[in-house]
Amino acid sequence: MLLITANIIWADIEAPDQEARIRQLEKTLTRIQQESQSTYQQFLMIQELRRNEMSEIPQIVPLPNSPEQSIPIPNYKDLIQLKQDQQGRIDKYTTDLNHLYGRYQELEVEKRTIFEQIKSLEQKTGTIE
Repeated sequence: MLLITANIIWADIEAPDQEARIRQLEKTLTRIQQESQSTYQQFLMIQELRRNEMSEIPQIVPLPNSPEQSIPIPNYKDLIQLKQDQQGRIDKYTTDLNHLYGRYQELEVEKRTIFEQIKSLEQKTGTIE
């Protein structure tokens, strides 16, 4: 009889703590979901910038305004510099994409872990009641 009474009292004390912990984990989960969504949106924007940069053909000389004007001969050094600049931007976008992808994966793992903790606490709370 004493053991049953002790379990009931312990359950009454433990349940509010678990419910508070669940609420705290749910807030954390919401924050992580928002950060995950933001990271994914940044990833998509940078991916599009990279795609555009890769498909863009650098224009090193302005086209003439009228048919009578001749097209100037491009300077080789300028052409090389433009290509290097473009490749630098593509490389930076690639690095940023890899970083964002890694962060997104980390956030997904955190979300799964927190979700499992919430599920576990809810099961314990359901068992106690």
